[in-house]
This record gives sequence, structure tokens and C-alpha cells, in this order.
Amino acid sequence: LVCSSVSASDVDMEKTMKQMALSFKQAKEAQSVEQMTAALASFEEQLQQAQQGKFQPEKAELYQQGLKELAIELDQTQLLLEKNDLAGAQQQLVKMDDLRKKYHKHRSPSFWQLIFG
Repeated sequence: LVCSSVSASDVDMEKTMKQMALSFKQAKEAQSVEQMTAALASFEEQLQQAQQGKFQPEKAELYQQGLKELAIELDQTQLLLEKNDLAGAQQQLVKMDDLRKKYHKHRSPSFWQLIFG
């Protein structure tokens, strides 16, 4: 991974997450190794920016862990693409999407959290 020079205060997390979602969608729709590689290169840039972002203090560690896990899955996906294994890379995208679902559940408070704190 390439280190980004973006400071935490410069990261617009909403914009970054939307761009990640777009890049991920493009990767899922890719019909070739080249298309998926390009989409995931953009995704990786956004992921690096997200890792520099500021999160709510009580959830920062959780979100950083999620981004770290996502980076590991991204690396695995890119290795499969280097081997021209498009089908394997598509399976890895399912794992990446599962991580997204897992960590997005923590984004906003649940109904019960609002009531009981």
C-alpha cells in the first residue's frame, strides 16, 4: 500500500465512502481482469484516505479494524488478479462486501441504543 499524504482533517469521510462504493460497484461489474484491477486501484486510494479519517472516538478502533481487514481482503483480491484469476477475485469481492455489511451495522445507533443508551 502506498502511503497517502492526506491529513485526517482533510478527509471527507462521506465523500470517500461514496467513492469507495462506486469503485467497488465497478469492480463487481468488471468483465475482465484489467477492468477489475483499475476499479480496485481506485478503491485502494479511497481506502487509504478512509484510514486517515477521523471517527467518533467510541468507534474509532472498531472502524480502523474494519478498514484493516478490508485492506487485507483487497490485497488478496489483487493477488488473484495478478494471476489472471477473475473468478477467484470475484469470490474475494463477496468477502469484501460481507465486511462492509458487518461494519456498516455499527455506523448508526440502533433503535434500542437510542432508547437505552
